[in-house]
Amino acid sequence: MVSETIITSAQFKKLSGIVYKESGIVLNKKKYNLLAARLAKRMRLKKISSVSDYIQLISNNKDEFVEFIDATTTNHTYFFRENKHCEYILHAMDGKKPLKIWCAASSSGEEAFSIAVQLLANSFSFTIYASDISDSMLNLGKKAIYPVERVKNVPLSILHTYFQKGKNKWKNHVKLKPQVQQYVRFEKFNLLSDTPFDTFDIIFCRNVMIYFDTETRQRVVSSLCSALNPGGYFFVGMSESLNGLDHGLTTVLPSGYKKK
Repeated sequence: MVSETIITSAQFKKLSGIVYKESGIVLNKKKYNLLAARLAKRMRLKKISSVSDYIQLISNNKDEFVEFIDATTTNHTYFFRENKHCEYILHAMDGKKPLKIWCAASSSGEEAFSIAVQLLANSFSFTIYASDISDSMLNLGKKAIYPVERVKNVPLSILHTYFQKGKNKWKNHVKLKPQVQQYVRFEKFNLLSDTPFDTFDIIFCRNVMIYFDTETRQRVVSSLCSALNPGGYFFVGMSESLNGLDHGLTTVLPSGYKKK
């Protein structure tokens, strides 16, 4: 059965090398089961039973190559995750000054919308650019519809003001109201190969660099810091840090930095 897909050492090296080259994500041996499960799902959909045949497919089919990268680089997230960074912004930034914010690994949009509803609730002026390497995650962000379990950490006052409850087939789902969606723009961006097109007052790049090796982290941080305005803030995940990297930032709180 495809669900019991066995990947040889050579095939694992080949596939993990493809993922690393495209996304910078390191899939070590501990990620074997993750890769096997996500590979099996793609193989079932394409009705392919041989791993070698699937490797041949992604070598020749650009659309399936994108689907493979998409499947192996998406991660679970939820609203108000690691919210201390946003709480810091609310106290540290001037709400009257228009803020340009970049969520540089936005996944399916929960992070960007979590920031947006809190800034709106506190009368901030802002725009958010939300980017990701995954087309399917970006599409979910653009739809702005989420299972109710993703919003369990959202305060009721914010939930009632900025979210709509789903009905019929969308029961047990919520959707961000248009007044929130208008502040967030979703676009594809590869942290390894694309060049920032603008500068920002705040950049979030959380819970993605933990999957990078040191060389890749340095490349990504250097690129993102070049897009950060002087005095701007840079946030990584709570389980991440910029220790050992050259960045020219000062620490202002755990996993939070400011550009000199």
